[in-house]
Amino acid sequence: MADVLILMTKAKTLGLLDGRQHASGFWAEEFVVPYERLVAEGHNVDIATVGGEAPTPDEGSLTPYVVGLTRPQGSPDHDEENVEHYKQVIGSLPALKAPTDVAGITRERLAGYAGVYISGGHGAMEDMPHSSDLTRVVRWILELDLPLAVVCHGQSALLPLRDSSGRWPLEGYRMTAFSHDEEMVTDMAGQLPFVLQMELERLGARYEKAAAIWDSHVVEDRNLITGQNPYSSSALADAFAKRLAAAQ
Repeated sequence: MADVLILMTKAKTLGLLDGRQHASGFWAEEFVVPYERLVAEGHNVDIATVGGEAPTPDEGSLTPYVVGLTRPQGSPDHDEENVEHYKQVIGSLPALKAPTDVAGITRERLAGYAGVYISGGHGAMEDMPHSSDLTRVVRWILELDLPLAVVCHGQSALLPLRDSSGRWPLEGYRMTAFSHDEEMVTDMAGQLPFVLQMELERLGARYEKAAAIWDSHVVEDRNLITGQNPYSSSALADAFAKRLAAAQ
């Protein structure tokens, strides 16, 4: 049994280019599926956010119709059952109501974790790239060579990283994240503060994506494990759990 840390967005909204505040938060599937896999593997799971504020699920991720839109064609329709399960899990976890403040996580405490998972959701674009506390913790994760799993928009937390020479430390890494093609079919197309795929590519990531939007896609490069979209959550959790098991 090992301790695992989950980093989550605290943002309830995402500021758009036209000045609107779009209701947002974390994506339920991207939290619940990996969380349950980690617990099933016997791990103790801690949750942390910027400021220690309780994270808010994106209402779309708890709406069967919206969840169905992000399900790959031909996959089984269990949207209503899944959403009810996500609601039950999210509503039952005390750690989601009183998460740890990332500002209080020391390097020594972080070294006690077997690995770290950064959960996604459009809300991650609002707070994760702009928190010096979170950036410090992510930098320590890389320095400690801990397994790091990140999904969808959680990769926003990787953008502000810089090494001592001012370079992005993940330059040349193979990775994935929510694709530009997928952004273009959301109701925020053309209004996002940045396009995650393009920012990762600009910094030097070797970006990869699935052949079709919404298909599951996971990339592993060194200790970094990345998932493309909500439907990648299960495969990402599998890869992360295997990495943690191999390290024990």
